[in-house]
Amino acid sequence: MNRRWIFALFALAIEAGTAPSTTSSPSSSDKLPLIMENADHMEGFRAKGQYILTGHVRFRHGDMHFETERALWERDLNRVSCETGMRVTDRGALLKSDRGSYDKNSNQAVAEGHVFMHDSSGQVEAEGDRVTYDRVGREAILTGHPLARRLYPPSASKDSGNKGPDTLVIRGKTLLYYDSVGIADAVDNVVITRHDLLITCGHAEYRQKADSLFLSQDPQVKVQESEVKGVLMRLGLEGEELHGMLVKGNASAVSMEKATDSTRAHESHVEGDSLYMAFQKGVIESVQVFRSAKGSYFDVDRPQYVNRMSGDYMVLRFQEKHVHDAEVLGTAKSTYYHFEKDTLKGRNRAAGDTIALSFLEGKISEVLVRGKAEGVYEGRGLGHTTKSKTAPLQKEGKAKS
Repeated sequence: MNRRWIFALFALAIEAGTAPSTTSSPSSSDKLPLIMENADHMEGFRAKGQYILTGHVRFRHGDMHFETERALWERDLNRVSCETGMRVTDRGALLKSDRGSYDKNSNQAVAEGHVFMHDSSGQVEAEGDRVTYDRVGREAILTGHPLARRLYPPSASKDSGNKGPDTLVIRGKTLLYYDSVGIADAVDNVVITRHDLLITCGHAEYRQKADSLFLSQDPQVKVQESEVKGVLMRLGLEGEELHGMLVKGNASAVSMEKATDSTRAHESHVEGDSLYMAFQKGVIESVQVFRSAKGSYFDVDRPQYVNRMSGDYMVLRFQEKHVHDAEVLGTAKSTYYHFEKDTLKGRNRAAGDTIALSFLEGKISEVLVRGKAEGVYEGRGLGHTTKSKTAPLQKEGKAKS
């Protein structure tokens, strides 16, 4: 048996954690002055403490730099604002906008209009209509049709075809990015896209160091020809490829297999308390279902003949996007239909401790039952049905369709 399920059992306990609090708090950095480093021209009212600055205007507060061409400096309030383009840099991070302000007392920059930013690593960039940036916590809050992009460098592999940068795009009503820890939060009407990956949910958290997505609030994932649902999900992206998907709570997956020259189109369903999907080079390698596992498999043009299996644990393995074999453990049951070409020959029902099924050209070719095995075969002839029941087998029973 594939031992990866052991890892999955432990990993299912991992849920999306709350991003660390980065709320500003009094520190020695608050005592640093807001310094006006340059302005080509300055005029103002000393009594009001207000000055109009023009031409190469630059301010500095600790490691943060504020630049514009025209600014209003409210010196007594430790505040500077502009209407002609703002650029803020802080420890490698960049924030640009049409207009904005910086308040030294709150350690916050507010950017509005065509806002663009990238983080200190240069691997995450974002845009929106408005951003509030906290200098101490290095936290950015984006609103107004915000989106964030995780940029992956072009692959050096021979199979890449010299493609450009790969991009994961995250959209939501509100986006939060914590630069110091590389965590992005998307809230409300979240949509995430990448290649043939489409995700919708109410809340998503992306962790840059782990290159993983944590999804909650009715998450739904469409990848290739599959659609997956559950209460909580974790997706491991591992660079250019989707590596694995953990689903916890009311887990279900629907997969389509397109018709080929020798096979019909098939549809398969699995559901259980939780499941784990493994991918190899971006293609589904296996699906494991844990607790109250149920599965069904049928030809799309013959939906009335549904092959079913159930048990405590189930694994389906794929080759070239088609189901190759399946295994059910713990109070295992299966029902499958036997066809010869287009003619229905009968239905086989089996039960045992373990049931293993093999597939050939999209059809179940062999069923192996182990441990107190028993089965019922219902044959269909010309206008009549015959039934036969095997006596319970203590070791194993084997049937070929």
